[in-house]
Amino acid sequence: MRWLQQAMETHREGRVHEAQQQYEQAFALDPDDPDVRHMYGVLMASLARFEQAAEHIARAVELKPGVAIFHNNLGNAYMQLGRLDDAELQYRQAIILDSDRIDAMNNLGVLLGRRGQHADAEKVFRRLVELVPKFSDARQNLAQLYITMGRISDAVQQCAEGLVTAPHNRGLRHVLGLAYGALGWVDEARELYRKWLEEDPTDVRACHHYAAYTGEAVPEVASPDYVRATFDNFADGFESKLAELGYRAPSLVGGALALALGAPQAALRIADAGCGTGLCAAYLRPYARELVGVDLSRPMLERAVVKQAYDELRQGDLVEFLQSRPRNFDAVVSADTLCYFGVIDGFAQAARQSLAEGGWLVFTVEALDDDAAEPPWRLQTHGRYSHRRAYVERALAAAGFGPPRIEPVVLRNENQKPVAGWLVVASTC
Repeated sequence: MRWLQQAMETHREGRVHEAQQQYEQAFALDPDDPDVRHMYGVLMASLARFEQAAEHIARAVELKPGVAIFHNNLGNAYMQLGRLDDAELQYRQAIILDSDRIDAMNNLGVLLGRRGQHADAEKVFRRLVELVPKFSDARQNLAQLYITMGRISDAVQQCAEGLVTAPHNRGLRHVLGLAYGALGWVDEARELYRKWLEEDPTDVRACHHYAAYTGEAVPEVASPDYVRATFDNFADGFESKLAELGYRAPSLVGGALALALGAPQAALRIADAGCGTGLCAAYLRPYARELVGVDLSRPMLERAVVKQAYDELRQGDLVEFLQSRPRNFDAVVSADTLCYFGVIDGFAQAARQSLAEGGWLVFTVEALDDDAAEPPWRLQTHGRYSHRRAYVERALAAAGFGPPRIEPVVLRNENQKPVAGWLVVASTC
């Protein structure tokens, strides 16, 4: 069909909204064309409209049930909706229809890993790397699975084997760096990032982690490009991965805000600074007559849109955003975002400026042992910053907040160890 071919070409070129119009034209001509239904569903998924994606691709499967890619992409839509049982059925059906469908096998392995079925996921990934040794995605996923399982040496081996055939693969290099860090192999990590930067001096992840390992040119705040590189490709599996790690920051800030405010009245203007996919929204919405989220990563914001919990979502730097809204909010909340800030003075000042009198600031940071006074913060080798309690207190006082309440908490688990943090509550009074 001419309309479908034209729409697919436009889609491949990245002109998404124009492609949507063309798919809709093809859809109007023949609503029961399974290929049109499928491609329109794929487009909806790219726009994070996963309910619509599932609806259209499911209809394509009904119309033409023997196409493996239809089942694979329907599984992807179900994964985004948290319908893991349905997703698993679709991936397995895709593999039955086409035993060479390595994307479906890889997706099945990811799903099993997110469920905590690590042994089953390992079998899938190992089978994949046996069948297709140069399939870097499968090796990277297997290495990440091994890190989750605490089998760090096995993760190193997988990355090393993958880099033999794909020596410049960024994903494998990044996971290898994380594995070296988990093992405490500082020299190996430094050499990895040094060689990486020799080949590509502008790579933001290599720059950031090399600074962490060497202490050279350490940025006071992670660059926006590094943050986007970290989260743009992490958006799809972000929430399920954090659930696997026992992620607690949203519930911690939500509980602290509830303790400060009492019973919810849906009367406050609240900013979710670094909102990500919107994990804090369920805790904040009962208190908000206006809930605004801001984040650097567009793919993360696209997933927040699906929750339909925010009155406004903005892409941008959270400090600049808060500076642009003087005395606009009654509460500013930031869960697990300031771990990408070393110096937090600018954030504290911007938050104070954005708050009305009597307003509240609630946030978490990762904790740096407070036995010594210096350094006030540190860029750790995993790429996040940690902060001393005394420094947090000084930054808030300098910004004009009253004495904060700072509580030691566990934010999540990482490499089977708890990540220590500070839960901070301060007011403008």
